[in-house]
Order: sequence, then structure tokens, then C-alpha cells
Amino acid sequence: MLILFCRVLFSIAGLLLFFLFDQLSANECLKLCVLLAAFLLGVGGVLHAWGRNASAVTVLLRVVVPVFYLDAAIKGFLRGYFGMRPNPNAVLQAMFATDQAETGEFFLHNSIALAQSAGWFVLVTAALLLADRQLLRWQAARDSAAPGLLQKSFAATMAVFLVLLHVNTTMRRENPALFWPLRYQQYSAQLEAMKSMQHALTAAMAAPREWHVRYAGEDARTVILVIGESTNRASMSLYGYPRATTPRLDAMRSKLLVFNDVISPASSTVESMMTMLTPADIGNPDAWMAKPNLLMLAEAAGYKTFWVSNQTRNDGWIGLLAGEADESDFINYGTGRGENNFDGNLLPPFARALADSAPKKLIVVHLLGAHPSYDMRYPSHFAHFDQTQDAVSAHMASQGRSSWIRNRRDEYDNAIRYGDYVLGTLIGMADQAKGGRAASLLFVSDHGQEVGYSRNHAGHSASDKSGYEIPMLIWNKQQAPQSTAARAALESRPYQTDKLDATVLGLLKIETRYYAAHDDILSSAFQPVQRFMNGLQYQRGTPVLVRAPGAS
Repeated sequence: MLILFCRVLFSIAGLLLFFLFDQLSANECLKLCVLLAAFLLGVGGVLHAWGRNASAVTVLLRVVVPVFYLDAAIKGFLRGYFGMRPNPNAVLQAMFATDQAETGEFFLHNSIALAQSAGWFVLVTAALLLADRQLLRWQAARDSAAPGLLQKSFAATMAVFLVLLHVNTTMRRENPALFWPLRYQQYSAQLEAMKSMQHALTAAMAAPREWHVRYAGEDARTVILVIGESTNRASMSLYGYPRATTPRLDAMRSKLLVFNDVISPASSTVESMMTMLTPADIGNPDAWMAKPNLLMLAEAAGYKTFWVSNQTRNDGWIGLLAGEADESDFINYGTGRGENNFDGNLLPPFARALADSAPKKLIVVHLLGAHPSYDMRYPSHFAHFDQTQDAVSAHMASQGRSSWIRNRRDEYDNAIRYGDYVLGTLIGMADQAKGGRAASLLFVSDHGQEVGYSRNHAGHSASDKSGYEIPMLIWNKQQAPQSTAARAALESRPYQTDKLDATVLGLLKIETRYYAAHDDILSSAFQPVQRFMNGLQYQRGTPVLVRAPGAS
């Protein structure tokens, strides 16, 4: 039995290495250690005590322990990718709401980080197997007595303990053999719940009297909501970035309201949009299940709704929401964010929506924006910043950013510049459409992106402010004149886009019980509130986040 204890200790030492090098959190490491020890001492102890089958115990160890190590390596990668222990909903969407092409692109974009995690797995597993081989040689040179009653009782106790561990829901979910299947089951259940609730809300459209919807605007009005993807305002010259990444928007700056203190509610697409386009917010994230979304309210007010997208139609909750539109046009056929289908291809379906004869129209345009991989988001003639030696590259080098991260920034800035071309064209088309019609366009990104601003990382991040700090701007065809001071005060209002539905309802000129003027950034009744990033208080310009009272 001594040899089994030694093998268990060596196995746990491998998990401790993952913890010491920040691949596992203390909580994760503790649970995995308990589960691994119980499994080896329980199942392995029974095999040893009753079966006297050393080879069976060896096979058990060499199959089970690598599974635990692989689980630790995957969690280590996710910790690096999300910046901290990822929010379960974000992981579910990232892992399961994807497609083959996007998966291939993900592996290409994150090849270095994935190679590092794979390296950890290989090194720790190899070290364990070498140590185990030495233990077996040591055991072969010794005489081993037959297991006694005490050893058999201990093995039976550990086997019962292993079963009891799996009665506990939390521990059961941490078992590497069950972790991802249970997560997928949870994701599927969430998707079914979304469909059920969406159908219930759709049925309520037949008699939306309790919504108290009233249109208070002009006879003809067009509102355009352009949703960007993974766009960080820190890489936009419109916000003072040294590179000329937004020349079109820069040229029309006087016609725009450019808000300079806006953050997203989450660092992933679905989580952000579930609050941006519904009455849900950070404090009440499930309100979308019981209250009408923007499309429903717009239709109840007499708007014809359009959804024009360069993302996949079958994208979980977003696909369900898009299905509420009177007309939808998805130009990205089945490959979603893993497709280098350029956003400029949205211009023809957008033109058709603009030309529609409906007097009141809400047009939602969902871009691919700067979603990784960045070099797939723009045509080759927009590669303005490849290998550029300028103030940006010099500053990144002085911060110790790797050449790989500097190259990713060049590609990201190219994607931002192409996005400027697309957005500038959308605004130009809206400006030229049907001269006398009132029209507004609001552009906002779903979330940001960390591309070497804070660390050597390129991608989504829940811990870096760059994962949340986003652009937001509004263009009005008939913009009322404002003083310089009033304009500056308006553009400096602090805002989080889980309240975006209030601002869009204001642009739509819809009065309803679900409109809160104090959450409308354009309203004179606007009231700033405390903003949060992944449960932490957000304070602009400070390097450290402050944990919110009561946050776990």
C-alpha cells in the first residue's frame, strides 16, 4: 500500500505545479487534488487490496492522471485567455456556440498560448511517468506483504468517500470526466430555456397593451443601430490614437457625438448583447426572460424592423433575437466568426433596408468588426500598418511587448481602419437616403479587446480594461446645434451599455413603461451609476479594480 501512497503524492505534486505556475486557482487545485486522491486510493486501493493486480493499478494511474492534467492545462489556457477564472456563461458560449471554421481560426490565432498549455501538459505528465517508473523499480526490489484487513478497510473507505464526493454537486462538476459534458448539458438547457422564453414573449406580441407603448415622433423616421465586434476605442484615432485608423470618422467629427467614457457590461458578445438590447442589466441579467426586447417594442410602436448581419444565423440567443425582426439578412452562410467575409459585403442589404418604403424603420447592422483573427477582417489593400515602425510600435517595444503581440496590434489596427471605412460608408448612405426623413445612427461595440495594451496578450479579456472600454458614437441627420461646453459635457457622460436599450428607445421616440430616462445617455434626466467589470467596480484611469461590496 506504501507504493500506492507514493504514487498518489507524485500525482498530486503534478497538480500543485499547475497551481504554482498560475494554471489553476487554489480552489480548482484543491478540488482536483481531493478527487484525484480519492479516485486513486479508492479504485486503485481496491484493485491492489483485493485483486493484487499491479498492472491494473499502473494502467489506472497512467490513464486517469493524464486526464486530470489535461483538464488543468485547458483551464490554465482559459485563465490566460479570459484574464482570470472565466465566467461560466462566457466559457459556455465560447466553447459551444461556435462552428468548425471559427474553431480552426481560434486555434490559429492562439497557437502560441495553446502550445504553452500543451507544453505544460506534456512536461508534467512526462515527469509523473518517469517518477512512477522509478517507483515501480523500487517496489520490484522489495518484498511486499499481502494486504491486511487494515489496508482493505482503508481502500473500501476511500471507495465509499469517492462515491460520496460525487453526491456533492460542486465536486461532481469538477471531475474532469464530467466537467465538459455537464457544461455542455447546461449550455443546451440554457438554449432551450432561451427558445421557450422567446416564444412566450413572441406570443405576448399579440396583445402588448401592458407594455404601454406609444410613438411620439415624426411621421417618418429611421433609426440605425450598428453593433461592432471586439472594437477597443484605444486603437481609434477618433479617440486620440497616434495611428490614423479612423480617417473617415475623423473627417466627419463635427457631425458626430463621440462618447469617450463608455464600457461594455461583459467581455464577450452574447453576454453583452443580452443586456444591450433588452431590459436586462448587470443587476438583473435575467430580465430579458420576462420583458420585451428592443425589436418587440419597436414593432409594437409601428416600426418595421430589419436585422442585417455578417455573423452566423445560428448563434444561440443572438440568432433567436434576430429572428424577431420583420426582415433579416445574414450574409455569412454558416461559418460565422470563423469566416473572412468582409463587413463591406453588408452594404447592399443595408441599402435595400434603407430603400424600404416603411415610414418607420429600425435597422440593426451586426458587424464582424475586429474579431480575432484580425488579419481575416480586411482586404489586403487595407493592410496599412503591417510592420510599421512608428510611435505605437516603439511604445509597445519599450513596454516589453513581444514581436508577436506587436504584429497582432498591426493587424488589429488594419481591421479598425477597415471598420472605419464600413461605418463611414453606412453613415454616408444614411445621410443621402430620402432627404426629408428624420434619421439617427448609433454605433457601439459589443465589447473591447486586449491587444498588447496592458500585457502580452491578444484576444478577449475579462480582467483588462481594454476588454471593456469601447467606442460609442451617434450621428443625427438633423442634429440640433449645441454649444461647445454642452457638447463636451454630453460626450463625457460615463456610461455602461447594459443600459443601451434606454438610449435606443429615446432615439426611436418610443414611450413605454420599459423606458427609463435616467438610463438614456441623451436625456436631460440622465443619471450616472456605478459601473462594473466582472463584478469589480470600474474606475476610469486607475490601474487597479476595486471589488464591489458583496461580490464573490
